[in-house]
Amino acid sequence: MEPIKRVPIVQQVEEQIRQLIESGQCGPGEKLPAEMDLCQRLGVGRGTIREAFRLLQARGYVEIKPGRGAFVAERQPGEDVGAVEWLLKNEVQLREGIEIRRALEPMAARRMAERGSDRDIGALTELHGHFMDALQAQDTARIAQLDESFHSAIVEGSGNHLLIAINQQINQGMKTFRSKTFQVPQNVRNAVTPHTRIMEAIQARDGDRAENAMRAHLDKVQEDLEENITNPA
Repeated sequence: MEPIKRVPIVQQVEEQIRQLIESGQCGPGEKLPAEMDLCQRLGVGRGTIREAFRLLQARGYVEIKPGRGAFVAERQPGEDVGAVEWLLKNEVQLREGIEIRRALEPMAARRMAERGSDRDIGALTELHGHFMDALQAQDTARIAQLDESFHSAIVEGSGNHLLIAINQQINQGMKTFRSKTFQVPQNVRNAVTPHTRIMEAIQARDGDRAENAMRAHLDKVQEDLEENITNPA
């Protein structure tokens, strides 16, 4: 006999919604039930539903359309192209997205180190801990979600509202990239030390170090993309 495992609520909700999709009750392109409807059906809060949707999006089951809700993805996992093939197909857009991030996120890291509240820094530290847990579990969908949350927390911690708005737009275009790039083990490994260095610099309130650590991290993201495309496994 095996010990009884306590399954997190978000994971249970994710499974329920995934079964709804796989059963065919909601077909490709169809809108999924609204958050409040699911809250009432499943007896959980909106935050739990939203996190479940984000995980399902990272796994390729759901597409979230801002202002409209969550929809069943047109192509389900297993029908989709492989990670490297997708990176090759979207190379130009990815280069542009990373280029924008390399311009904006080092500044955000500096501003958070210099101006961020203790509460924001504590939240960033907690996110990094969850990121490390996801790495240990080899949960690529969770890793992708937490990578976005980590970087977004830094942008939000900068206190620059225009930068926050721009970042929200960038994230929409980077979601699939994150879900694909973290399917490559090398890319996962290459995120660990940079995230730790960025977090430690922000904790130390060292703006120069935070900016440089973020720039080095995104330079490596660019290098990994080049490596994935030119030398696919």
